[in-house]
Amino acid sequence: MATVYIKPGTGSGSGTLAAPYFFDQLVTAETAAGSGGIIYFTDGDYDFTGDATFNSNGVTYQSLNPQKAILTRTGLSSGDSSGQLVVGQNSNTNAPKVKNFKIVDMKVWFYQPSGLTGDNVPTLQGCNISSTTDLDVGTGIIRVTGGSSGYPIKILDNSIAFKLKSNVTFWATRLDEATFEGNSIYLDNSLTASNVDSNYDSTTSKNNIFMSADNSKMGSRTIASNSSNCCFFQFHSNNTSGGTNNVFENPLYVDPDNGDLRLRPSSPCINAGTAS
Repeated sequence: MATVYIKPGTGSGSGTLAAPYFFDQLVTAETAAGSGGIIYFTDGDYDFTGDATFNSNGVTYQSLNPQKAILTRTGLSSGDSSGQLVVGQNSNTNAPKVKNFKIVDMKVWFYQPSGLTGDNVPTLQGCNISSTTDLDVGTGIIRVTGGSSGYPIKILDNSIAFKLKSNVTFWATRLDEATFEGNSIYLDNSLTASNVDSNYDSTTSKNNIFMSADNSKMGSRTIASNSSNCCFFQFHSNNTSGGTNNVFENPLYVDPDNGDLRLRPSSPCINAGTAS
């Protein structure tokens, strides 16, 4: 295992902080890092015209400075359904992890092989995930697929602010087995979205904030009853009570329509979480 560095653009680097690999050398960087290694992405835009794929066995892909490395899906228009960050592959024996990126106009699709447990599962942590236009993400903003039984993944401490078009699924396919904690979520479904849903009522969550722009366009899944120390606001009438130590008030994000999900000083969510 090793720690290497990468920067946007094309060219030839050596992987050190002084001379990072270029982005078109990603495969070289993955090989150099090896299982258990880290690829630090230095500040800048990493543009994709198709899917982004982070699937090298056991590698951590991490923004050197939180949210300063930006993964961007270019060329999208209103209603587009393409563009996703694919994390992992079925042949992984050690799971890749993605941390601290700003991710723009891309869904996140986990490929979960069987048999990975504990800390060795695909992880999305500390990322800011947003869209610049209303996207058709009907297959899921966050989706899990692959493997023959069980899909444990970790989704931790992310900020997710998406503009939505058409019927969409917020999460899909076996996220009932995910560790889903510390996430702040805002869904702008005020555009043309008519139903926002999740595939699993049994998804458990802790220390998360769930908010939509239009309660009348939310799906009917019951999430609150399996949640603890979470906040729900305009997330369907099925999520206005229940669970353990949940808050059912406006979380008072600073500017949710523009993706700023920090909390105002008067937010009822401040100190409402639990460390246990």
